[in-house]
Amino acid sequence: MSENYLPLFRKYRPQSFKDLVGQENLVKALTNAIELKRIAHAYLFCGPRGTGKTSSARIFAKSLNCVQGPTVEPCQKCASCVDITNAAGMDVIEIDAATNRGVEGAEDLIAQVHYAPVSGKYKIFIIDEVHMLTATAFNALLKTFEEPPENVIFILATTEPHKVLETIVSRCQRFDFRRITVEDITKRLREISDIENIKITDEALYTIAKNVSGGLRDSLALLDQVSILGAKEEITKETIEELLGKITFDRLLNLLDLILKGDIESTLALVDDIYLKGSEPRNLCENFMEFLRNAIIILSAKNPHDITKFCPLSVQEIDSLKVKNYSKSSCERILDIAIEYYKEIKFATNPYLWTELMLIRASRQDDTVQSLNPVIQPVSAVPKTIEPKKPEIVPEEKTPAEIPKKQAPQETTASKETQTPQTTESKHTEEQKENIEHKPEPAQETPPAKSGAAEGQNPVEIWSKIVNSIESVPAKFFYSGMAKLVEIDDNRIVLGFINHNVIAQAKSELKHKALMEGEKKAFAGTYGFEFVQLGGNIKPLEGAVVKPVVKNEKPQEKKPVEAQAQSVSDETRYENQTEEHSDNSIENAIYSPKVKEMLEAFNGRIVD
Repeated sequence: MSENYLPLFRKYRPQSFKDLVGQENLVKALTNAIELKRIAHAYLFCGPRGTGKTSSARIFAKSLNCVQGPTVEPCQKCASCVDITNAAGMDVIEIDAATNRGVEGAEDLIAQVHYAPVSGKYKIFIIDEVHMLTATAFNALLKTFEEPPENVIFILATTEPHKVLETIVSRCQRFDFRRITVEDITKRLREISDIENIKITDEALYTIAKNVSGGLRDSLALLDQVSILGAKEEITKETIEELLGKITFDRLLNLLDLILKGDIESTLALVDDIYLKGSEPRNLCENFMEFLRNAIIILSAKNPHDITKFCPLSVQEIDSLKVKNYSKSSCERILDIAIEYYKEIKFATNPYLWTELMLIRASRQDDTVQSLNPVIQPVSAVPKTIEPKKPEIVPEEKTPAEIPKKQAPQETTASKETQTPQTTESKHTEEQKENIEHKPEPAQETPPAKSGAAEGQNPVEIWSKIVNSIESVPAKFFYSGMAKLVEIDDNRIVLGFINHNVIAQAKSELKHKALMEGEKKAFAGTYGFEFVQLGGNIKPLEGAVVKPVVKNEKPQEKKPVEAQAQSVSDETRYENQTEEHSDNSIENAIYSPKVKEMLEAFNGRIVD
């Protein structure tokens, strides 16, 4: 390196307030303080890296100690200004708190505070990375910060203000530096590129500005790095992306095309080519997720050209995406898959294999593969409008006498879902039954009963049997109290909950696993479950109250009701068992005091 060579971020370091980029509020506050001669004894400059904290501290020191000062425009020629520019001044002392973080460094600083300024009006201490000081060093400086000698000013700079002792922060005027916008960085990079005769396109400068997290110093360092490439040919966006390890827009667009076409062979061939050119699987996945995010934003926008500040794509690239006319739902599906597999790719010993599996699954046109780590069966996350199943009703134009005899059992079974048995029986008098016998009509075939479910049971009986087959006591009382039965059809049970928080609890691993085991024990896996939020058109079935039964662990004598179990129906036996256990199961069972307290609080109650 030549002796006179300076990196761009040092060569173009701001030397006055007008050179600061993107910190207008700070410049206004400091210049007003100088003009009004309201100079505080301690300042705290905090913000992200590369946003101008140390440079602002030096400019402020120049403005105060310039021979023409205090002034908002230091001359840059006097001895004081030159010394501050070269970080060699006697009155402006810069301290690196990372290497002087102990109490000894604090004591040395306190000793220097008492010396008067040599040539300037103020003795200024700039403490960089002040959060690195120990708590003991902070405490040693407290008194000095609160009542410093006359003409002594402290300027503290840090990227992590939350690590600075609160008693120190309360003694300073705090200024927060914001990240510099992409537009401001791009504009500054263009000015410097023109001065240095660097051949680079505007898109390349925009790509640099977009990838430095709002730090101007980082962008200048990257521009300095690629400036060598611009000696003979113009630097393009692709050059910057290759230098940053990013995959180009065209390759990502081609990858998405192949995935949506379901061409797995070409997709894997393209990924292999990207991998051989140096892109790691994790980097590929991150770039692809960012590309899908940008595509979804563009597809969702009414005017895509108005959202260029939200995504790093150029107008031409936005038009290329828009012409493809992708389905937003398809992009969202692929993004969900990429996010799911990214969790494995980050920590896998063979991340390339996981990347291939991700792309194979994304290329499936009808993706029915379950989650990588299935814990519960997929249920609806968004409440759906579900109307309760309507019972079969005899058409109004027919009189009871016209109802066929063979259809009566079917009507009774359907009406059980919404009516009590007593109400059903009251509809058919002896006279109506005789009329039915005299006027028979062709009977409709009754659909066969589904396997695993007991015939003749209404929805409440089915749900009660499942609840009381749950072995986990907490899960049993949760589902009996918080879940409201909404609907049961051939292979699905819809449960309603009062809000999303309760739905999340129902989906938790332990509770849902216990529920599925209870259903399997009761009906051999006939039913799946769907969770919805109650409200609007979604209402629970009337009378769908389930009383949980806690099995007694101690042997008990057989009661007369149980002795007659063979002569009663399944429904009567279940009700007798429920009454028997609900009376004394808590007292007789062997449970810890905490479990007994929980059972006494919830047994037989429905929690709204």
